[in-house]
This record gives sequence, structure tokens and C-alpha cells, in this order.
Amino acid sequence: MGERVIDYCAKGPICYCLDEFSKGRGARARVARLHGALVALRPAFEGLAEVFNEHLLSHVISNADARARALEYLESWFNPSSAGYYFPAVPVASIYGEGVIKALELVLASRPGRLASIISWWVPRFPEVNLVSLTDVRDGVTIGSHVTLLILTPPPPAPPEGDRASDTPLPPSLLQGGTRRILGTQNAHWTEHRNGSVRTIDVRTIPLTRE
Repeated sequence: MGERVIDYCAKGPICYCLDEFSKGRGARARVARLHGALVALRPAFEGLAEVFNEHLLSHVISNADARARALEYLESWFNPSSAGYYFPAVPVASIYGEGVIKALELVLASRPGRLASIISWWVPRFPEVNLVSLTDVRDGVTIGSHVTLLILTPPPPAPPEGDRASDTPLPPSLLQGGTRRILGTQNAHWTEHRNGSVRTIDVRTIPLTRE
């Protein structure tokens, strides 16, 4: 029986949609609306998945069924009452919401006419749930061309085989090389020391399952 492997880095629905919606015409207004909606959820961030669906996913995923599957997947992250909630006893929604708010604030602090876009990745090899925003700032103004958002978590438990329809939350046209680990066209390489040697891996080439 195959075991799902997401132990390097990934770009799922939130990461992919943050990258896409923060680019192009109207991006500042979209970022500002999502920022305002997230701030309104403080401190508990109840309904976080629905806010992401309304203010983020809807701008990128036009297919209603795909968006519904993505929303189901997000509930497993943010709603403690969800049967598939990944990290019991951890306030994931609050950590995630505050982390995304900070990334959006850095975007909104960009110079007029030169809005920084978001590049976000999920790294499920961390002992705790943390979000980290990285960019160049001078005198309170974001001067970097991008805000990098890292979502650091422990590996989520693998669901029973065939149990989660949202395993492919976006249409196949958005997937490169048949992989579901990284949505869109961005690439990732992972360098590590294993079995006595240092190696660099193209994350897109790693099989989705191992026997």
C-alpha cells in the first residue's frame, strides 16, 4: 500500500493562490480586502477557511468543484471539529491567520506602483507550526520585489488511502509534470545530508507515494 510523501516542500492551494492573486492588475486591492477580512477574524480566526475561499481561492480557481475540494482540505487544517484536523491542541488557524496577515502587510507596505508579490511554500519538516515572512524593508517601506512566506509545520498524518478527495484540489491544467506536490510552474530543490553524502533533489521528481 502506498504512503503519501510530502516530506520536502510543497505548494498547495493557499500557497499557489497567494502567489497568483498578489500579481497583476488589481493586486493591491485584492491584498487589502483579504487583509481586512483576516484582521476581522482576530483572535480566534474562526471561519478562516471560508475567508480564504471568498477572498483568495475565488480569484484563482474558477472551477466550483475544485474550489469546494480545496475548501474541504483547508477545513482539515483550520477547523478543530473537522474529522481530519491535522494538529490537535495547536491553534493552527490563529498562527496561520496572523502569519498571512504579516505577509500581506509587507506587501501593502510596498512603494506606490511597485507592489511586491508573494512567493509562498509549505515546508512540512519543522517541529512546530510557524509562518515566516521574508523580504527587504527600508524605513518601513518594502523595497523587495517579493515577500517570501514559509509555512513550517510537522508532517501531517497520512489519511487512509482514498479517503480524501481533495488530494487534487486544483484542475489538472495547473499541475506540471503530473505532480500534485507543487501547483503551478515554480520549482524547488532540496539539499540535504543523507546516508553519508550530500545530495540536492528536484522536489518535482520525487514520487508522490512510496511503497
